[in-house]
Amino acid sequence: MKGFNQKLGLTRSFKPILQPVAINVATLEEITSAFATEDHFDCYALFEYLISRELSSIGRDSPRIAIYEILSRFHKQSLLVDHFETQMKTLRLSTIFDVIEFGKCRADPVFMI
Repeated sequence: MKGFNQKLGLTRSFKPILQPVAINVATLEEITSAFATEDHFDCYALFEYLISRELSSIGRDSPRIAIYEILSRFHKQSLLVDHFETQMKTLRLSTIFDVIEFGKCRADPVFMI
């Protein structure tokens, strides 16, 4: 995998969650071509956690929030509504706060400060 500047975490199936240098649909589709429903959900949750973390530590002015929002949206849109709901039920998540907490466990330890 070339052109990636940071590994942010791992999915439950141990696939790396990466932040690409160039964020575009083609690149995102390439790096997630082997992702299953669970992997996309894990990525979505991680990016929601990172958004929450940025908001609480730096605020809305953080330049990373826009990047994380794009990545979160990509992964959520990669899930069918039924698959999203199935993941929520399987993981016993009911609110966005539960999703954020789950996303935290997908993050590399450096992001858990």
